[in-house]
Amino acid sequence: MQTDTEVITYLFDHLIRHHGLPVNVAADVLTAPEWDEIDRMDKEKKEYFTNLRAIYNGALVNGPFSVILGSNKGLLAINDRLKLRSLTAATKGDRAYFASEESAIRIICPEPEKVWSVSGADPVFVPLEIYEKEDDG
Repeated sequence: MQTDTEVITYLFDHLIRHHGLPVNVAADVLTAPEWDEIDRMDKEKKEYFTNLRAIYNGALVNGPFSVILGSNKGLLAINDRLKLRSLTAATKGDRAYFASEESAIRIICPEPEKVWSVSGADPVFVPLEIYEKEDDG
């Protein structure tokens, strides 16, 4: 299909499977802040994002995007650092919902407990919890 979304998906997969990055670090690579913002950070965050930008510079995604990525670890919803694309999240009980608009979520879940607009470059990760029944012997 050769779309931006497809490229982001392949990049994310590459960062996690081939580079062994945790989900949150891979999300930070794709949405790393601009250099002027990094310069204003405390020492620890500045070093973290400087290293990410230096090592994974080619994986930084510029331009508008909003994607939801799913894996056997859970769901990750992210959008571009400038928030050029809308992304809304909601929860009710142990369920999470994502869409570009709140109205789309309310069609599926008319009364969510919490609804929020996801901030630019602020990933929302919903881990997949697997419950295994213990063998009592």
